[in-house]
Amino acid sequence: MRVILSAQDQKDLHYEVECILRMFLPQLRLDFAQAEAEPSSEQVVIVTGEGENTVTLSVPGFFGEEREPASASRKDTEASVCRCLYRLLVRATGKKISWGVLTGIRPVKLVRELREQGLSYGEIAGRFTRRYLTTPEKAALCIQTDQVQQTAIGKAEPKGYSLYLSIPFCPSRCSYCSFVSHSIEKTRRLIPAYLDKLEEELVYTAKIAKEKGLTLQTIYMGGGTPTVLEAEQLDRLLETVNQNFDRSRCLEFTVEAGRPDTITKAKLEALIRGGVDRVSVNPQTLNDQVLQTVGRKHTAEEFFQAYNLTKQFPFTAINIDLIAGLTGDTLESFQRTLEIVMALEPENITVHALTMKRAANMIGEKEARLGGVSQVGQMVDHSQQALAGAGYRPYYLYRQKSTVDSLENVGYCRGDTLCCYNIYIMDETHTILSVGGGGVTKVVLPGNRIERLFNFKYPYEYIDRFPTILERKDALRAFDL
Repeated sequence: MRVILSAQDQKDLHYEVECILRMFLPQLRLDFAQAEAEPSSEQVVIVTGEGENTVTLSVPGFFGEEREPASASRKDTEASVCRCLYRLLVRATGKKISWGVLTGIRPVKLVRELREQGLSYGEIAGRFTRRYLTTPEKAALCIQTDQVQQTAIGKAEPKGYSLYLSIPFCPSRCSYCSFVSHSIEKTRRLIPAYLDKLEEELVYTAKIAKEKGLTLQTIYMGGGTPTVLEAEQLDRLLETVNQNFDRSRCLEFTVEAGRPDTITKAKLEALIRGGVDRVSVNPQTLNDQVLQTVGRKHTAEEFFQAYNLTKQFPFTAINIDLIAGLTGDTLESFQRTLEIVMALEPENITVHALTMKRAANMIGEKEARLGGVSQVGQMVDHSQQALAGAGYRPYYLYRQKSTVDSLENVGYCRGDTLCCYNIYIMDETHTILSVGGGGVTKVVLPGNRIERLFNFKYPYEYIDRFPTILERKDALRAFDL
């Protein structure tokens, strides 16, 4: 499909128009071009193709859309165009998106911003359903999430920050995965050198944080699968953290243990010795056939063994991740998995909608149609209702590009066991200092300005080009933190 925008619209509308088109037509190739002759003021976007794909879209009067006044802001005009395009695509495809034209990955942050502008929750819900065409259910989900996470956001200190440690190794690569992670079957030899550099970066980062007078509030170790490391390696890494960072005002230390087949008693003992108080044990599904299909090298029984072992240790919270829409899964199978997981009564449960990214091995229209993908919306809706009935509340929410049916990922908690790090990174509450391969440091500056510093993605790059990593970290010294 060819998409032609006027010169001005190329700048203002390209991103939003592309996002909306991809929500409805994820596999279609889009060719953006600039109009050879400027369209009339009535004609903001022209989408052309062959046969039934040929269409001209005008903003005023389209599908009941009112003309924006001459004084309308760029965002108002953008929203109007997006609503028109959305309604056209609904008519053409027969498909509706529960998030309407809201394409951002942080819809809850929008709720907070509107609340701080003085809008009531009722007014915010109306803004979501009328301006962005979201369903009332999604608007309510965002509002409830905002309500739950306010306590954690209130704990954020003016010079607070979070520390993220990346361990980009896994026991095997899952077919749906698009994270920067490598199977240790091929890259185990890199781990010792990687840890040497990671510890050096930690020491360097701690020094800068102290110079800037920052307060460490949360630590999160993710990946990959951090528990691919041996117990001795975890001991050494955690000792480096504890010796170099002041944890006296740190609210939590989370490790994404993740794969049940990497969890042992010795590793859990190392985590406890290192001051870790939150862990994840993530089966994604309890259907053994689906686990095998997507490349998970463990069974449901091995998950139960790992979870029961983890429960023997004094962690304040255990999280369990599930994915809705895995290849070969069905609505009934997903419901059974969720029912079993809720019966275990973990403090946190996170439900992810399957994301089909280019980097994932299972990408492609054919694979996307093999399993329960068409039922993903039902799976997500069921999880929200079932978890609410079991006393779980949504505490953080985010969306990703290429997620099936443009759905969301939601973390749920019981009581006050929410993970502050997850909230802070999604809300962009404060600076996140990241170390390790693929780490992205996000510096939050006055005026809600965000600056990013990128580490090299892959372990071999991280090791070979490590001096550049430290040079990039030096940029932190120039920021007004």
